[in-house]
Amino acid sequence: MKRVGLALSAGGPRGVAHLGVLRALVEAEIPICAIAGTSAGSYVGGLFAAGVPLPEIGQLWEELGFWRTARFLLPTFPWRGWSSGEELRRVLLEIVGERRIEDLPIPFAAVATDLGSGEPVAIRRGSLADAIRASLSVPGLFVPVDLDGRALIDGGVAHPLPVDVTRELGAEVVVAVDVLVPPAEKHLTRVTVFGVLFQMATIFQKRIAELEVAAMQPEVLISPDFSDGPPTYASVGMAAEAGYRAAQAALPAIRALGT
Repeated sequence: MKRVGLALSAGGPRGVAHLGVLRALVEAEIPICAIAGTSAGSYVGGLFAAGVPLPEIGQLWEELGFWRTARFLLPTFPWRGWSSGEELRRVLLEIVGERRIEDLPIPFAAVATDLGSGEPVAIRRGSLADAIRASLSVPGLFVPVDLDGRALIDGGVAHPLPVDVTRELGAEVVVAVDVLVPPAEKHLTRVTVFGVLFQMATIFQKRIAELEVAAMQPEVLISPDFSDGPPTYASVGMAAEAGYRAAQAALPAIRALGT
């Protein structure tokens, strides 16, 4: 059987849909041989690669909801970001301890962005907690992570859907999961500074992901339907089920390509 790998996109609260995709693949007994994740995708993918059970990841996601997220956003001085990210790192250490990426049972990479060069950085060695923390470092919210002499920020800035990284980890069949927000879904009833900045980032990330899909051509592309109610940080709603349904629909293609 060919090696099946996952490329899990950025997407903020929509990242909980990655849990549903993983649940469908586990139930179908499709071995996952490699995972590359960006931002929210690095969180879900990294914990799964470390052997954290899916129900536990889901519970942790809910426990990290709005109020826990708010605790991350305590101002730092001097002001390089709204939060130092130390609370987030502490939470990650509570979950995975001192696990190192190179020792995980499933090959894994967390994708961040080098703030100095603008290039994507696939972190494949070292502390899993630090790698996820770097990949999740939303510009302006979290200070950059200093790692190996580079200042790293959220991987979604440069590489929101890491198909190529999954292939580099040895995957022969790449299942790309895109949970990014379509710009047309955002209704700008009031044009504010923060609304414009958020929409700009949404357009930017989605456009990059579309170009990555066109250039790198994953064998399977899964795009969950969130029309029943897009998730938010305050409420994830049925996002995991949306991922589960989308993955189930893709199972015949994955099985055919994997044999």
